[in-house]
Amino acid sequence: MKAGEKNRFSWLLPVWRFWGLALLVAFVFGTLWVSPVQAETDTSCTLTITAFKFEDKNGNGTQDTGEGALSGWSFTLTRPNNTTTSATTNSQGKASFSTSCSTGTYTLTETLQSGWYNTTSLIQQWTYSGGQQSKQWTANFGNAKYSEIKVRKFEDKNGNGNKESGEGWLNGWSFTLYDSNGSQIGTGTTSGSGSNAGTLTFGNLISNTYTVTETLQSGYVSTTGLSQSVVLGYNQKKEIKFGNAKLAEICVYKFEDLDGDGEKDEDEPYLPNWEFKLYDSQNNFIASGVTGANGKVSFWVFVPYNETKTFKAIETPQDGYYATTPTEQTTSAVGYGGWAELFFGNAPYGSIKVYKFEDIDGDGYWDEGEPPLPQWYFELYQSEFIDSGETGNDGSLTFEELIPGTYTVTEGMSDEYYPTTSNPQDTNVAPGQQAELIFGNQRYDMDYGDLPEGYPLTLFADDGARHKPPLCDNQPCEWDSWLGENRDKEYDGTPHNAAFGDDPTNNDEDGVVRGASWGGGTGVISVTVSGGPACLMGWVDYFDEANGDFGFDYQFSESFSYNSNTYSEKVIDNIYLEPGTHEITFDLPPDFANVAVFARFRLSPAPKGEGNDNGQYPQCETTPAGLTGLVLGGEVEDYYWQFGPTAVQLKAVNAVPQQSAVGSGIAAVGLMVSLTAFLVGRRRRKSMDLE
Repeated sequence: MKAGEKNRFSWLLPVWRFWGLALLVAFVFGTLWVSPVQAETDTSCTLTITAFKFEDKNGNGTQDTGEGALSGWSFTLTRPNNTTTSATTNSQGKASFSTSCSTGTYTLTETLQSGWYNTTSLIQQWTYSGGQQSKQWTANFGNAKYSEIKVRKFEDKNGNGNKESGEGWLNGWSFTLYDSNGSQIGTGTTSGSGSNAGTLTFGNLISNTYTVTETLQSGYVSTTGLSQSVVLGYNQKKEIKFGNAKLAEICVYKFEDLDGDGEKDEDEPYLPNWEFKLYDSQNNFIASGVTGANGKVSFWVFVPYNETKTFKAIETPQDGYYATTPTEQTTSAVGYGGWAELFFGNAPYGSIKVYKFEDIDGDGYWDEGEPPLPQWYFELYQSEFIDSGETGNDGSLTFEELIPGTYTVTEGMSDEYYPTTSNPQDTNVAPGQQAELIFGNQRYDMDYGDLPEGYPLTLFADDGARHKPPLCDNQPCEWDSWLGENRDKEYDGTPHNAAFGDDPTNNDEDGVVRGASWGGGTGVISVTVSGGPACLMGWVDYFDEANGDFGFDYQFSESFSYNSNTYSEKVIDNIYLEPGTHEITFDLPPDFANVAVFARFRLSPAPKGEGNDNGQYPQCETTPAGLTGLVLGGEVEDYYWQFGPTAVQLKAVNAVPQQSAVGSGIAAVGLMVSLTAFLVGRRRRKSMDLE
């Protein structure tokens, strides 16, 4: 070979080698891929596959006695190579398939028919592996028939629970189906037309106990029960009927009658949360209900289609309101499925608030600083007496639950006050409104005492002793009496440590003068009575019970013991005195001396004819004046007296004082000296802040 030729073929050698190797690989793998199929397919061998179909009435998946074969059921056979063929069961319930023997899995699938359910698997498989294995396979398929419940809904006009002529079927009613375990199976609504109207069918049901429940619609009542139960056997169809009747509606409306005229006006609101009770015409209770936000409560009642009935509604009253319409109302005649309306009006009560104040300046207006008057009696009238009451601590009194109208309020008058505002007063009351009335009173100027605060028997607030000068036909009464020549009038008592707070000029408390000394167990005073005959009470605080010796202790004891004897600081007990000056004595302990005392004397006018002319002054038959309280007419005088070697009478020394300005000054100096000496030397120190 030439060198050039060698070079030309040298490059072809690798190509031939590549293609040779490729052919070898293709031969080997091709043989392995094709040879098994060719090896397991035997055209001379036949497989027989049968689907057997039976009616499994008890649903146990096994053909039992009495469960026959089913014809006309389609089955599909799927071969190992995924090719398929179909067959239908014959009268013996068999669908047979013949096929060549191929190893692999064969699948039978049944076609389920409507109204049936399978009790065995819908798909069954068999694997053929060749050799000595049987070449026949029969698969059993069981099926059972469903049961169903048909619901019929009708309008039970006479309410007797039976479907009768003239009572139609009702569409559009919802029902729910439950099984025996209470599990919801399905829901549906009645529909249809003509003879099939009001129908709902629950199908595909197996043997079991079922409950059908209707959803009640507003305005109807169930006449057969809202739920009914059904026991279903194999391949059963059962029908149940549900009856409902239309109800009549009684509409009750509650409104706030703002003008109280008993009519519902456009601007008058409805009232929620108001209770009503409904009765039939024989007063049999039917139901109760409460108005909603729209002021309405509906009562649904059954009236048979060929009847009419009336009903009565009664409202339950509420506090703060009064009825402007009858609280019991009867409807007009109501028929089957009809309705009636009733309107009940109520208005809020009105009230009157009364204020009572002490009109200190007497101007008829309640000014700042003028106090309220508690415990003041008022009466309310509207043609006749309605109510009464007393003011509280704030001086107010409220008359409540008043219907609209004009009212008159009258205050109870007091012997100690006179009105500065009109009495009585009228006012108008409107629904829900509160009228206000203000009554002012000023206290009469009266004669008060002036004992120190330590007693306390002086201030009006303490019910201090006070005497109101009486008037007869707007003139001083002839039968009045008083102590001495003068009697003052003031708005309140004036407590004073030396008991002349209301008598700075020493010309008022002039009716009682003590004797120069009270020794030997006898106290002596001189009493001057002016005006008419009178009754005198007197107290002298001369014994200090706490320390057991003489001196004042800011109390007037009715009875106390001293040195085994009994004494009283009420030294004069309601004795009768004619006009003039009288010397009066009373018992004291024998060793009484050298002390300071406080005294109170009260004179009350006495009825004519009391007393006698023989110099004796019997006790008055009228109720005696006390240490406190009001007396009509007369006078109260309080004194501070000091007894001792340098005794000085701090008040009037004569029934009719005759002192000059110089004399008054000397008396004042003497008073200061004597008081200083007494207070320093006295065994029991008393603190007196003389003003």
